[in-house]
Amino acid sequence: MPHYDPNGWDHGAGWQGSAAHSLPVLAVLLGLIAQFGDELDSDDDTVRANALGELRGRMIAQDPCCVEESAFWDEIFESMAE
Repeated sequence: MPHYDPNGWDHGAGWQGSAAHSLPVLAVLLGLIAQFGDELDSDDDTVRANALGELRGRMIAQDPCCVEESAFWDEIFESMAE
């Protein structure tokens, strides 16, 4: 399941890697994000950082190639860390 950044088409940066190998796997990955929702919304930076690390590890275990090597997921993790 590829992901494309529509803002990158004019300069060849549209490819952001695969989001998941299949739609069911993507559903699992999104479910994991939802499972960690309260911790990721925490005002405590330590709680949020720990949750993000645990979340990323679980997502990589589900779909190693797509999660660990995808610019798509890198952007998602960066935005959740802020």
